[in-house]
Amino acid sequence: MFKRLVRKRLEQYSGNITLIRFHIEDLDFENRRIKGDSLIKKNGHIYQEKQETFSLPRVIYLQCYVEPEVVEKIEQLIDQKVFNSFIFDKWECWELLHQDEELSPYLPYTQKLENEITLQQSLFIYKDVFLKPLNPSHGHSSKGIFRVKGQPGGRVEVTYRKEEEIQTISFDSYEEFHDWISPRLSENYIIQQSIQTKTWHQKVTDLRLNMNKNGEGKWEVSLLLLRVASNDSHIAEKVLAAHPMKNLIKVFPGDTDMDNIEEIVNNLGFKICNSLDKSGHHMADLGIDLGIDENGGVWIFEINPLPHPLKGVLDPSWARPIEYAVYLSLIYRENNYEDQQNL
Repeated sequence: MFKRLVRKRLEQYSGNITLIRFHIEDLDFENRRIKGDSLIKKNGHIYQEKQETFSLPRVIYLQCYVEPEVVEKIEQLIDQKVFNSFIFDKWECWELLHQDEELSPYLPYTQKLENEITLQQSLFIYKDVFLKPLNPSHGHSSKGIFRVKGQPGGRVEVTYRKEEEIQTISFDSYEEFHDWISPRLSENYIIQQSIQTKTWHQKVTDLRLNMNKNGEGKWEVSLLLLRVASNDSHIAEKVLAAHPMKNLIKVFPGDTDMDNIEEIVNNLGFKICNSLDKSGHHMADLGIDLGIDENGGVWIFEINPLPHPLKGVLDPSWARPIEYAVYLSLIYRENNYEDQQNL
């Protein structure tokens, strides 16, 4: 998958460039070398070289989770030209955004799952919550997510993904549910308030906003779509349909709540990016999931620091990271030239 992703990005990039695709364990800190595959794009053609050992590149774009201390070590070697270097988990992201007064009102109630009382109280207050795993290496997919609903008479309903199927199971009491869920929560989790989003033909919807730094080093909106899920749970990764924002009037005819949604969402996207910049983390490629509730309110559900561009639509975020990497590389070269002139 990683190989296909890199090649697809290169296909979408319009210029000439050499990329080196490598795994973090193939980085030799002592000798400042890496072992990897070089891919060269020249005059519209892609040439793949054999695996070789190279000197460290000017810029590194992380496409997987790397331990923070390793990232810091790399940054010291190449003058901090490592981007998407903060592969945060859901709790780290929520805490960072919650500290921003402008973003905090758009966040659903969220807290760490610390004990049974935390879950029971949250379910009593909100009636409908998600349990989401924190592991940043795979925590931005639907894997391991449970949707828990409180039902009349103390019953509890759980929806979750089992392999490729969506399963729903009911329990007669909270105690029965707790006995079932406890062994399935083997890692750290958060509890998040479930937001009932607008539906289209009884299917829930959400918004996907891709934000990227471009070839001038500035954030821009690469893609904004309304997605219709294949079910009513927000758990499955399958998307039944995707609509550009200009089609919202057709999707929700007569709904005046939709009039300013695009402007609101775009502004939120830039505020999220600015908040991350202020935190000191070097990000340049983000996938942001949002939702519109039944009253037209916008909510920030999740920010993915390892987003995959969407297939089947025109998505500039395929090539934006390469354009930004070239921008960083040119800055490096210009600064080096100026340093040499000052010697």
